Amino acid sequence: MGKIRFGPAGYPAAAKSSPQKAFEILSEAGLTAFEFAAVRGLRTKEEVAKEIGALAAKFDISMSLHGAYFINLASKDPDIRQRSKQRLIKALTYAPWMNVKRIVFHPGTYGGLSNDDAHSVIRDALIEVWDEAGKKAGGAFLSPEIAGKINSFGSVDQIIRLCSEVEGAIPTIDWAHLYARSQGEINNKSTYLSILNKFEDALGSRFLDNMHFHVSGIIYTKAGEASHRPLGAEWGPDLLPLMEIVSEVGYRPTFISETPEPIRGALYTKFLLEELESSKK
Repeated sequence: MGKIRFGPAGYPAAAKSSPQKAFEILSEAGLTAFEFAAVRGLRTKEEVAKEIGALAAKFDISMSLHGAYFINLASKDPDIRQRSKQRLIKALTYAPWMNVKRIVFHPGTYGGLSNDDAHSVIRDALIEVWDEAGKKAGGAFLSPEIAGKINSFGSVDQIIRLCSEVEGAIPTIDWAHLYARSQGEINNKSTYLSILNKFEDALGSRFLDNMHFHVSGIIYTKAGEASHRPLGAEWGPDLLPLMEIVSEVGYRPTFISETPEPIRGALYTKFLLEELESSKK
């Protein structure tokens, strides 16, 4: 395991899309992770991608990349399925340039299929993507994420099953999405631990050595996720029990903040852990 890392999703607003400025801001704030947001498609030029990778190495920033929101591997439209696979292939190709170690993405909807049929279609698509681009990825993984919408493919069991059957896949646990998807149930020490144990039992060291968490406050409805909110306010989930587990067990995750002000969220998460660690002394 590496060290525990904290960082934002997306460029800091003050960076104004300048990679150099972005990494300077992260370094000055004491943050050591960054999730590049390609949620509207990966449009970065090769030279800029390589600049980002060099800066990440210089500042010791662990990089991940969030793929396009419109990836939908089980869509009813074969063209959408094919374009979704190509977006993941492109992201894996960019990974070594950008020093990225995981491609985070949502597999999509069920496309009118049953749970098992959707799983088979998505699994086969990811195997195809990995067979084509996995060796070009410079050690990067595909990282399907827990979905916040109940009608989207991406429950705990579905993500575990995908990662068990696709060689290059490791999970991203989005705790806010899981809180919304569970209608507020995953929100205390015992429920957090039950989820972590489930992933660890199924995936072993692949999970433990590559733990990647998204954190945020969230508003949810009966359909699941509605909108992200700041941490430490009136919105759940409560992160303190999760941080207590991380501190007590010795897990070494990367925490990516997806709050409306992601650097503030990352610093809040870091502060919680630092307070717990200092109380042990």
